[in-house]
Amino acid sequence: MRYVLGSRSVTGAAERIDMRHAATSPLVPALAALLLAAAACDDVSSPGSAETFRNPRVIDSRDGVLDATLRIESATREIAGQTYAFPALYDGEYMPPVLHVNPGDVVRLDVDNRSREDTNVHYHGFNVSPLPGGDDVYLTIGAETSYRYDMPIPADHPQGLFWYHPHFHPLVNHQIAGGLSGGLVVGDILAPFPELHGIPERFLLLKDIKDPVDGVPPPDPDPTGATNRTINGIFQPTMAMRPGQLEFWRVGNIGANIYYELTLGGQPFWILAQDGNLQTAPRQVDTLLLPPGKRLEVLVYGPPAGTWRLVALPQDTGPAGDHYPEQLMATVESSGGPVAPIAIPAQFAQVKDLRGEPIDEDRTFVFTDPGQPGGNPDLFTINGRVFDESCVDTLVPLGNVERWTILNEAQEEHVFHIHQVDFQVVTRGGLEVPFYGYQDTVNLPSATVDRATGQLVPSRTVVIIPFTNPVIVGEFVYHCHIVQHADQGMMASIYVYDPAQPMPDVKICDGTGNGSHGSHGAHGGS
Repeated sequence: MRYVLGSRSVTGAAERIDMRHAATSPLVPALAALLLAAAACDDVSSPGSAETFRNPRVIDSRDGVLDATLRIESATREIAGQTYAFPALYDGEYMPPVLHVNPGDVVRLDVDNRSREDTNVHYHGFNVSPLPGGDDVYLTIGAETSYRYDMPIPADHPQGLFWYHPHFHPLVNHQIAGGLSGGLVVGDILAPFPELHGIPERFLLLKDIKDPVDGVPPPDPDPTGATNRTINGIFQPTMAMRPGQLEFWRVGNIGANIYYELTLGGQPFWILAQDGNLQTAPRQVDTLLLPPGKRLEVLVYGPPAGTWRLVALPQDTGPAGDHYPEQLMATVESSGGPVAPIAIPAQFAQVKDLRGEPIDEDRTFVFTDPGQPGGNPDLFTINGRVFDESCVDTLVPLGNVERWTILNEAQEEHVFHIHQVDFQVVTRGGLEVPFYGYQDTVNLPSATVDRATGQLVPSRTVVIIPFTNPVIVGEFVYHCHIVQHADQGMMASIYVYDPAQPMPDVKICDGTGNGSHGSHGAHGGS
């Protein structure tokens, strides 16, 4: 339930990353051919353009504490040759600082809200407490007030790329699309691979913005259509690489609604981690698909000498979904003598395959939206309900390992995300997903129409979620991470309680469950 601090008077067919072209070879068998394949690149020309790519500013924790301030304030900035008067940016920057912490640290972050809107900050992907002082999305940081987060990071927290953004319902689309998002890094995901020490590292944090309306960002932009897509807040930068030089890219979609499917002229990428979780093996792919909220950490070799194009391919999320064209994201100038190749690491730590674990509870969730005949064009729902922050949809005892079946009845793709925990995708679109590790965001294919009957056939995605970490006790949410959809109702609340402690006084939403826990009524999912 929301409470207010301050006021004006006193933030095969596994997942499409998934990899329609996935392979698991950890070596570099095609590297020599790659270096000789300059003729295959897009628009090969003489290199020499000055690099305009820049990594974001980074704030590091010191002596076990990240002690920092984010000031939310208005600012005027130029993006893609257009001037925007932003009502609210972190530190006045379209690409604010990356926050870097280590497992076991404490985040002491002051949020100084000098804007005219209420907000808060969500630490996307963090396995931390949802209680006050932590990753509490029910918090209100009032306009023209401030708040200090005091949040311990567990010593065993996964290491990798995360991000921060407002989660103040129902203004999430407005605030993220208006520029409020930035990167987070936990630890050093390359530490297990000493052979990669010293290779170039880049952030590619992707966010987009529609053309200004009366000089300001559109207040509640619809995802469909053309948009200005940026890397680290820079529109179409030039990146300088050396042929054969192995680089580490932290790629994150930290925008509000749109998908990115990146290609570098067919050059391969090797995925090491997704959603801040190191995988069990590298995956070789030739495109990177990032739905909203998704992060992929990859290795890539500098292509043969010449000019290459890093492109976001056109997207179509279904008959009732969004459509946007191809866009050049960056120009890559590859020049200099070839570098001796470094092999892709082959030895990865293994994590538990949850398919072998006993399942404590099966639940089903149905995502529906206005693409349905007779649907309300203003509402997106989970299990027929719009989000109501005054009650809890799903009640889960700490220690449960649960199997959730997510049916997408919409003729557009949705994106399932849950706070505080990671999950394992078992099947997607009815097909088994090979086990590479855990994630916190998964794309839901659109429903299809049965040609024989004309009936709509929902897509089916099955995930296993371990609610086993004591730090997650409390109330949080799961939702579609196309945040316009979440703002319009496609979100639900979950309360994880400790059965060894007195039962909390939790109000259960009416008509959402198929079971009971004592006098507290039904729990969500049917």
